Amino acid sequence: MLQEVLTVVTPVFVIALIGYTWVKRDLPFDNNTVSTLVMMIGSPCLIYSSLTTNTPAFADLFLMVGAALLSIGGALLIAWIILKLLGWPIKTFMPSLVHANSGNMGLPLVLLAFGEEGLALGMAVFFVNSISQFTIGLSVSSGSFNPTQLLRQPVIWAVLLVLLVLGFELQPPRWFSETTKLLGGITIPAMLLMLGTSLARLNISSIKQTLTISVLRLSMGFGLALIAIEVFGLTGIAAGVILIQFAMPSAVFNYVFAERFNRDPDKVAAVILQSTLLSILTLPFLVAYALSRAGV
Repeated sequence: MLQEVLTVVTPVFVIALIGYTWVKRDLPFDNNTVSTLVMMIGSPCLIYSSLTTNTPAFADLFLMVGAALLSIGGALLIAWIILKLLGWPIKTFMPSLVHANSGNMGLPLVLLAFGEEGLALGMAVFFVNSISQFTIGLSVSSGSFNPTQLLRQPVIWAVLLVLLVLGFELQPPRWFSETTKLLGGITIPAMLLMLGTSLARLNISSIKQTLTISVLRLSMGFGLALIAIEVFGLTGIAAGVILIQFAMPSAVFNYVFAERFNRDPDKVAAVILQSTLLSILTLPFLVAYALSRAGV
């Protein structure tokens, strides 16, 4: 089991460490360009390629979406209650508590742990989390809601294309499938490099508040994963994917929103950094438990 856990966890931290070291050595890396490439091209192509090549049963995908919605809804409620009781700013900390790093860390982990089948199921969670982050997360940080944000997310159009292709049993040209496969292949390595470069550039402050939020993010995600597994009756790889995706540290994009709308970005940066560092300790146990639940 130890060898399997190391096989899953080590590549994630090695690639992130390369990104971290790259920036610390003052080598050029444009996060804005790479993140835009990943969001606009890589992620939609990965969604299309994964779901059309390794198509899970629609029932399984709907269960994953339902579990993700339950997790996000539960996290929103718990985060609001905790932050109200503590008197801490909701617009600063709620996005960091609710939205996990299901992309940069979650997708590589489920791919390494469960292969292409796990990646396809993980994409469903990533899709829901991304839509929530760019609607609810953006709205909380900005203080206003703009529903047109949904139409600006390329992953929406990628999922609609997948539904069209699968629903009508269409056969796109082979060149199209091969192109999306190649473009989707850049996404996971790029995400991990961005994770490392982003952590290298963060400034942190207010350790008492931020460490509390970091611990809550990891523990709350794990607890909600167990609830979702029971509610939706998930077993096998689906259960393992949910455990890994929900118990990830805070997403890097939470810092982008905090910086954009001046919501104590240093504190949000600290949550991202601290929760990611804490995950170094928790990931071996999390992956081992997820593998055991999946029967791997």
